[in-house]
Amino acid sequence: MTFKKDKFKIQENEYHFPYHYIPYLDKEQNVVNHRSIDWGFKYFSYLLRIKTLVEKLQPSSILDIGCGEGRFLGLLDSKIERKVGVDLSERPIQFAKAFHPNIQFYSMDASYLKEEFDIVTAIEVLEHIPDNEIPHFFNILEKRLKNNGSIILSVPTTVVPVSKKHYRHYNLSLFKEQLISSKAPLKITHVEYVYQFSRLLKFYAKLTQNKYWIIEIRFLRNLVWRLVQSNFAIANEKNGEEMIIVLRK
Repeated sequence: MTFKKDKFKIQENEYHFPYHYIPYLDKEQNVVNHRSIDWGFKYFSYLLRIKTLVEKLQPSSILDIGCGEGRFLGLLDSKIERKVGVDLSERPIQFAKAFHPNIQFYSMDASYLKEEFDIVTAIEVLEHIPDNEIPHFFNILEKRLKNNGSIILSVPTTVVPVSKKHYRHYNLSLFKEQLISSKAPLKITHVEYVYQFSRLLKFYAKLTQNKYWIIEIRFLRNLVWRLVQSNFAIANEKNGEEMIIVLRK
């Protein structure tokens, strides 16, 4: 019986990700063994930076609006007593509940919540909201925040072209203009820029992922990630592809 339990534990530990969905059938019903993305270094550059900002504030509660599959909340320190994620889309919330059963996730508009939190985050959300709904969104953020709490946002900047799924990209002037227009009682306390373009990183991406091959060399990948952290994760207004803004009441 112990042997069977050990075997079950090995299998159970593999389900930190639904690995059976990594291989898939393409349109011609051929099996593809890999799913390839090229934005991982950038994604974790701003995600880990926001994680650091949140944990420095030592909150007891946090709300992540537009939480998607719950990736960010799942990264946070377990010392944060209450973590809640909301998203308008039902599909990612089902993934979030499966990946992070100890965190509360809801498919709903954050305006329907009554609870207030020490920190409210909205990571890569604002660019998905239509212009006429921006004032309402800022006021939702403010209403979900405790007195002396902090809101932490991230948005793509005008350094990169606007994606088809985005309404706009941001510079600080546009963000301030929208915040003032919303009349939400919030003030900016901190702004920083994350991740800058590098020809070296572009070359690495083309070398390791293209239509002919995918190469994953662990040593090289780890070396490039360290290079990103030390040289390209920190940026400025002129070259930063992501902007992080902290607001307070």
